Amino acid sequence: MKHLMIALGALLVVALGTQAAHANLKKEYCSSQEYYTNSGADDGSKYPHLHCGKTFLTYSASSGKHYNFVVGDALKTGTAGSACSKADEQSADALKDIIAEVCTDDSKTCTGC
Repeated sequence: MKHLMIALGALLVVALGTQAAHANLKKEYCSSQEYYTNSGADDGSKYPHLHCGKTFLTYSASSGKHYNFVVGDALKTGTAGSACSKADEQSADALKDIIAEVCTDDSKTCTGC
């Protein structure tokens, strides 16, 4: 019984560590900024930019075109790939690199990145 409790405790620590690793996307990928432009500025009025929260990442190509590629614990690979393609069209290489990094960190392939 003691070994079972130790094993369950270790499993809980690993599970919480994994959740904590993705708990603050804003901090991890956007330098703790709400908005992250291609130049690294925190400016939501300049497009394109990433809109960053603790549990979401959105590529905003313009005021009317948004790609919500991370929502909660879910990476939407198709949307991330579309965001990468759009970032490439807009010569937003730094933003494309961040989107690609998110895909790589989640061990996913996002076509277009």
